[in-house]
Amino acid sequence: MGYKRKQYFINKTFQSEFIVKFCGLVIMGSVVFGIILYLFSKHALTTSFENSRLVIKSTADYIFPGLLFGGVITAIITALAAGAVVILMTHRIAGPMYRFERYINEIGSGRLYSDLKIRKKDQFQNMAGSLNKMTHDLKLGLLEVNDVSDELDKLIEELSASSSREILLREDIKRIVGELKKDKQNLSRALEHFKIKI
Repeated sequence: MGYKRKQYFINKTFQSEFIVKFCGLVIMGSVVFGIILYLFSKHALTTSFENSRLVIKSTADYIFPGLLFGGVITAIITALAAGAVVILMTHRIAGPMYRFERYINEIGSGRLYSDLKIRKKDQFQNMAGSLNKMTHDLKLGLLEVNDVSDELDKLIEELSASSSREILLREDIKRIVGELKKDKQNLSRALEHFKIKI
């Protein structure tokens, strides 16, 4: 869990779309603020000196150039800052999702030997723990099935060796059949762990 992610664009489509929408909201908020300020100042008058002349204008007309220039600059700076913050935030979501996808593909391929590790500051810590527990439980169930399979192999070998002798003792047959029944029950119990039908 102590590794550092070097690449911030992990799922480019998701992160780019998120950044564009977030920056769009920031720009739209700036535009709405500018429009509201312009409309509220439309009915007020402002006096100023321009080229040594006293000029009386609507406050809205007076502040419009500054509002437009300031609004554009503020929207750009805010969108860039918000984009950087969103990249950092989304990579804490996209990174684990990428790791989950790879881990689930490994499990689907039958590789149950690795644990899922994500960074401590990433989101979905509980899900990572649940996936690791699921893999551990699957391993235990399959180890039990494997043990029973090994026992059955031993009994089959013993039966083969006994049948190669001419006389198979009744006690040998009873014992082997009893052990086969016991192993069959153990196998059934181990397989009950896996629900494959609804």
